[in-house]
Amino acid sequence: MTRDVMRALLILLTPMSACLSYKPLGDVTPVRGAEVVATVAPLDARVGEITVHRVTNVQGRVAFADTDSLVIAGTRFTSDAGTAYQSIGDVVTIPRTQLLELKQKRVSGWKTAIALGASGAAVAAILAGVGPLSGFGGGGGDHKPPP
Repeated sequence: MTRDVMRALLILLTPMSACLSYKPLGDVTPVRGAEVVATVAPLDARVGEITVHRVTNVQGRVAFADTDSLVIAGTRFTSDAGTAYQSIGDVVTIPRTQLLELKQKRVSGWKTAIALGASGAAVAAILAGVGPLSGFGGGGGDHKPPP
């Protein structure tokens, strides 16, 4: 790939990350498979071969939810000291009494539309600027070289 194409892709993908946000769910029970971030009262979680103590933030997908507990297949666990632990889906059960806040990942329609419009305009501007430099466009016709 040329550097200009890579730059165009970067310009296209960067605004797309702003289209996702986490919205508080309140007392609503999330559906299975929903991507969530849970803020919890400190608890212990098994991450791989280690036990992380005083976990206060769990990010991942809902594996099970009912009125008593929430089971998350976690991808990121953060302790109260701020240390983050990556995971490939270690399961943690959170009693509802320890659940302080639950947010679900959502796609924002208006942010996506703005990002796509801005990205499309940026890519068009890059291609329009690169085209003449690389020999595309124009060229046919009876242009004679100067004497």
